[in-house]
Amino acid sequence: MLFSTISCVSIIMGNLVHLLAFLPVLLVFASTEPEDIVIIVLSQRNGYSAGQAELLRQNITEQAYDLQKNAPNFLLTHQRIGEREMKGAWAIYPLIPVLHSQHANAQWYLFCSENTGVNLSRLMRVLSRFNSSEALWIGHALHDTGPTIIHHFADPLTRLSYPNIASGFGISRALLETLKIRVRSGVPSDNDFIIDASYEFSNFVHNNGKGPQLIHLSEFCVDSAETCATYPKKFPSCGNPVSIGNIFFAVKTYNVNHSKRMPLLLKTWLRHTVHYALFSNEEDEKLENVIVVPHTTEGHCAKTYGLLQHAEKIMKKKKIEWLVVTDDDTILSVSRLSKMLSCYDAKQPMAIGERYGFRATEETGYEYLTGGAGLAMSAPLLTKILTSNSCNCPMMSAPDDMFLFGICLIRLGLRPSTSPLFHQARPQDYAEGFLASQEPVSFHKFWMNDPVRVYRDWFKEADDELTPVQHHPEL
Repeated sequence: MLFSTISCVSIIMGNLVHLLAFLPVLLVFASTEPEDIVIIVLSQRNGYSAGQAELLRQNITEQAYDLQKNAPNFLLTHQRIGEREMKGAWAIYPLIPVLHSQHANAQWYLFCSENTGVNLSRLMRVLSRFNSSEALWIGHALHDTGPTIIHHFADPLTRLSYPNIASGFGISRALLETLKIRVRSGVPSDNDFIIDASYEFSNFVHNNGKGPQLIHLSEFCVDSAETCATYPKKFPSCGNPVSIGNIFFAVKTYNVNHSKRMPLLLKTWLRHTVHYALFSNEEDEKLENVIVVPHTTEGHCAKTYGLLQHAEKIMKKKKIEWLVVTDDDTILSVSRLSKMLSCYDAKQPMAIGERYGFRATEETGYEYLTGGAGLAMSAPLLTKILTSNSCNCPMMSAPDDMFLFGICLIRLGLRPSTSPLFHQARPQDYAEGFLASQEPVSFHKFWMNDPVRVYRDWFKEADDELTPVQHHPEL
């Protein structure tokens, strides 16, 4: 009898200790309100991105109203912050001092894209499990399985976690305070180039092991589910896809690759196009639609500028509104590209692709669209580039993407639009969770890769839904 009594007391005491261990969590939950959260939407100035960001703000505000709560605070990066536009806000860390000065009393800072879905009540429950006075951050953690060019071939054995931005990630008030001090003390990165903003920012936070690792939470999803607090929304339909006949595809190549690469493109995505041309250093009797442009062995600015000159003439003659420029080792989906372009205004001067940054947060730095992923340009932008003396190549061998789709756009008072659906590298160079949250438009590189298999695995099914087309000669 005495033994039973002691056992019961032990069980009760054990349960009490267990309950007390979770009491701080319950207290944090009780104090967490939407108005203590700042939601930062990494949006852009183009109409599609800005519109989606505003819809996200409206949706979350309505959720707060339904919960009979005050709405969270918001910062949409396509808008001016104070008297100026925040330079390099897409790299994330330039926003840290702004958030600290404008929202220092917030407990949590949620970063997301304009296409992130947010369930406010579940998000509040997730944040309640953590103490914002501790320096930590949470999200859907991605990991590299091998060295990859997009992460500077860093050793994956370090197991650096980085967040899937489309799934959103949260930073505590205490961590923001720590990061603010470091941002103000100097340049956070040793790299001149920002390739993957999520990875670069994670490196900054990790600080060679001195800072916290990202905490992975299943509620920050890569696909929508009942239990998700956040999740990436699929790229929306914006009406009818752009007609394939309203897109001119321009492929940069040269004679050595005529027999190596062009047959692969012609048997995959090029067969679904109506208008295309191959821009090379010499003609080839075995290939149709070859247009000769200045030959360059590196940089390719003069070559690409010549391509733009020929493309404009063809597009004006055939009344084509979109130009898509690719390398001869770019693999893409014509169908998905046409759907994506329907969300953008072809009457406005714009270029859409994958954004890189060169010293992008510094006064003299800039962002640009990397060429290998492929990029789309509206006809009005093409005309602006070719009629401006500011966009003449400084050297034949100047980097074409950095100059024509970076510096040139700045000089024209424009900014490139980025889409996460364009990819400068191969599928195996990206974390599985990253690609699981989207329907890619393109990949790049044939190196140690089977491009036909890439096309079959990622794009063929979508393109097979297209109506068979008849190629039109461009010469």
